[in-house]
Amino acid sequence: MAFLNQPILWLLFAAAIPVIIHLLNRKRHRTVKWAAMSFILKATRESRGKKKLKHILILTARTLALAALVIAIAQPLISGFLGWGGSKPDTVVFILDRSLSMESETGSDAISKREQALAQVKQTLKQIGTPNLILLDSASGKIQQIQNPDTLTVISSTAATDTMADIPSLLDKAVNYIIANNTGKTEIWLASDLQDSNWKAISSQWNTIRSGIKNIKQHPKLRILALTAKARDNFSVSIKSVRRRDSALILDFIISNHGEDTNNETNIDTTIFLNGKQYKSEKYSIKGDSVALQETINLKNAPISGYGYISLPPDGNNRDNNIYFAYGEATPAHTLIVSDDPRALDCLERSSALPGFSSQSSEVVRPSQISNSLLHKASMLVWQAALPDKKKATIIKQFIESGGSAIFLPPTSESENSFLGIHWGAIQESPRGQYFIIKQWEQREGPQHNYSNGETVPLDTLRAIRRREIIGDITPLAEWDDNKPAMGRILLGKGSAYFITTLPDRRWSDLDTGTITVPIFQNMLTHGNKRFGSAFFSETGRHTPLAASADDMVSLIDNSKVNARYSIDPDDIHSHPLYLAGVKRIGEHIIATNRPHAEDDTNNLGDDELSEILKGTNFTIFENNGKNTTSSTNPIWQFFLIAALLFLIIEAILCLNKKPAAKKRNNPASEAK
Repeated sequence: MAFLNQPILWLLFAAAIPVIIHLLNRKRHRTVKWAAMSFILKATRESRGKKKLKHILILTARTLALAALVIAIAQPLISGFLGWGGSKPDTVVFILDRSLSMESETGSDAISKREQALAQVKQTLKQIGTPNLILLDSASGKIQQIQNPDTLTVISSTAATDTMADIPSLLDKAVNYIIANNTGKTEIWLASDLQDSNWKAISSQWNTIRSGIKNIKQHPKLRILALTAKARDNFSVSIKSVRRRDSALILDFIISNHGEDTNNETNIDTTIFLNGKQYKSEKYSIKGDSVALQETINLKNAPISGYGYISLPPDGNNRDNNIYFAYGEATPAHTLIVSDDPRALDCLERSSALPGFSSQSSEVVRPSQISNSLLHKASMLVWQAALPDKKKATIIKQFIESGGSAIFLPPTSESENSFLGIHWGAIQESPRGQYFIIKQWEQREGPQHNYSNGETVPLDTLRAIRRREIIGDITPLAEWDDNKPAMGRILLGKGSAYFITTLPDRRWSDLDTGTITVPIFQNMLTHGNKRFGSAFFSETGRHTPLAASADDMVSLIDNSKVNARYSIDPDDIHSHPLYLAGVKRIGEHIIATNRPHAEDDTNNLGDDELSEILKGTNFTIFENNGKNTTSSTNPIWQFFLIAALLFLIIEAILCLNKKPAAKKRNNPASEAK
């Protein structure tokens, strides 16, 4: 409970006045024993207890009436968001999560979580007397002062975006601002849907945040407005890959069901637009969490370079219903093979000759020959030798960070070299007559993911008699039957480094059969090939490549027309173009910017995890169920005023004296008898 006129609460001491008067009156009278009074006291002793209780009740009613009157004058406010026992802060630092998931609509009035948060915070600020308001939004990461809470819903800094949020960084920035500006009594208000990928519970940055909050003299309260209500039925579309093959563009995309009902089959109308015109509309059936689909677009009569997007009908979150793509000229797929083992080299050359690419080449070099000029034209690096030394490692890191794909296979000779914190263990051989068999593997992502038609890459058919153990911190993508990694991944910049523990060599395994190596190498080559050409993908956010500002980019798709299909008001305030998905021309480049992949992960932070990362801080959580779009902060001074009147009425009733009972008249008839 907060108070608009908190200093008035000092008058609560006035509630003690009736008690003080009562005690002073008792001091005024001196008891004098008088023998004649003993008979009277004995006669009235039975009624003394009732009179004493009556006096106590009168005194209590007077005290409570004064206390209720003072509280009413202080104008109390009650709110689940503000909590009980609160007071008006000097400064409020408002952190707004503007990630794409905050556009989910949870109520029947089609209001997004972001809009619910803004409405509630705006109303609460007006009720508590509008303290100094500082806004920190997740898209720009900029701190700005807001003069009037009414502007919160009409400025671009609070509008919808297609970005993700970095909650630890935002809280750290808020704490540093409070310390640097000595903001007085301050509260941090954080509105978020608690999406796990945005909160990054395992980040070491939380230690710094907790220490920073504790070091502030006037320990700020952290109030979290958690908008965790489940969205209405929501489907999303995402692109897995875009490949150019001669005059055809092959789109691999996924439609996902984020609703509660995933058991029943649902038909989704899907429309593909190409270069500003509708290309195709088709109804796809989805049952379960997601379905992988493929569409081949004929580019014979289309420009050499172009763009388009895939669109779904309106649902619980319209911002994930579009996925954009761009294409350019078919680029050659070049594989660089590094090996010093002639027998393994023959297998690698055969494995790297992949179908599905209009122009493909490969080059074999020794580890000592690796250079920037060789990697500059490569899409994929296949390394089967001792891991690179420090000098070569720097070159290869730059290649991976720029979007290249690298796969490391175990060397046949021993070496102590390491790369990205990984080094190879000793060669292990399976017992005679037995094999190393892959027990489980990740089928949704990585180069070993399922085919677009749903068929699996048959890793369980692999039989190995030799392997090397991966030593180091790596994300396992496949595991042997003894739970040791068979394949792992390390993400670095825009690219990835993969480690496989056996060789496509009959002395090691039957990995060279093609049913496994072909899809793995093909997916890696496709991913690495994205780093070339005039068209490429990017994620929306602060670091859109090649563009320092919105003036550097020209939107090729009118987002207002796209949004009109989803019943979004074109007159709504729009965000900065850097924070919106779409297709932009930046100089000679065409870039399709899409929401970050992490925004498709709908898992939320649990209560235990939230309590752990904020342990030791003064934080409270207000759960918004999505049904109310305005603040639950309400003035309640009227109730205290009514209570004061009731206590005065009770006191008046208790003070009334009973009329003495009338004496009974004698009956003349009875007297005569």
